[in-house]
Amino acid sequence: MRKTLLLSLSVALGTLTMSGCNSRKSFEPKETSSASAAITVTGKKEVSIVRDGVTFSDGTFLTRSGFSSIHLHKGFHYVTQSGNRILAADDTGEFLVIDRKSGKTIHKGKLDFPLVSAALRGNTIYYISQDDVFGVYSIPAKKTKISAKVGRAYAVDARIANPLYLHGVLIVPTLDGKLLIINPANPRAARGMAIGDSYNLNNVIFLTHLGNRIIAATPKKLISAAPGAMHKFDAPIADVAISGNTIYALTGDGRVVKLSPSLKVLAQKKFPYAQFTTIGVVGGKVYALDRSGALIVMDPSLKKSRIYDIGEVEDFAFIAGSKLYVDDKVVDLKKLSY
Repeated sequence: MRKTLLLSLSVALGTLTMSGCNSRKSFEPKETSSASAAITVTGKKEVSIVRDGVTFSDGTFLTRSGFSSIHLHKGFHYVTQSGNRILAADDTGEFLVIDRKSGKTIHKGKLDFPLVSAALRGNTIYYISQDDVFGVYSIPAKKTKISAKVGRAYAVDARIANPLYLHGVLIVPTLDGKLLIINPANPRAARGMAIGDSYNLNNVIFLTHLGNRIIAATPKKLISAAPGAMHKFDAPIADVAISGNTIYALTGDGRVVKLSPSLKVLAQKKFPYAQFTTIGVVGGKVYALDRSGALIVMDPSLKKSRIYDIGEVEDFAFIAGSKLYVDDKVVDLKKLSY
């Protein structure tokens, strides 16, 4: 399934040419600036790509905060972290809880199917496994205490979002486009919120909150949910970024869209034929990357822009802190402006 997930990620990011789309036009900016002064090379090869991290063949891994100083065991990839603990998993169902400072394994467990999304809360792991099963695993008891099939998903985007803890409840994204609302004190009494109704590429790829609003995206739409209110932005979603109370979304038709917390469109700019991969907001600037390697740097209003050529995206693009990681390249975003 790991290969399936990676393939689905590549399709979602536009890094593979789909059957019947060989003649699709690509984004061709009239003018680009050189980004060579902002680029260094890592020499690393990725083996796993998830929403919140990239694991490399040498056991090192990258999170939204940057590179970790520890190495994972061979065959294991980064899933999530909480406090001083890291959760890693392999393709057979085994998982490890690792001390973030020493790198030592403090717990080893095994599930029937590989773990793909999880949250560590105290001595409990809340997870979604590859077969779209929600589970509650007790570390002291060394076993799964609750396990329930929550849906069907035939194809997923590998950027599977991890659960979100908000105001005393846990928001768990499933692989078939639902959000489970769970009280950790009584996880059997879970409620569900459906975002989509497809079995293919419908899993949640982005999940966060703005105040008491849940902001979530699947590859097909973006939602903003608050008590008594639900707003939707229907469009193919490539990626999402948050800056303050502003939401920036990349769409499948080549738009960079600025939205309010209630998903009102505040501004947008279209780049014809762009196949966007990732977006980030760093130092008051909006960065949007096209798979061709065109990195568009914009002001927050999307009125000013400059385009840099950083080279084609072959496998992945990931923003951590003020750096953009693209395959074996690192781009210092602070050195690029509009």
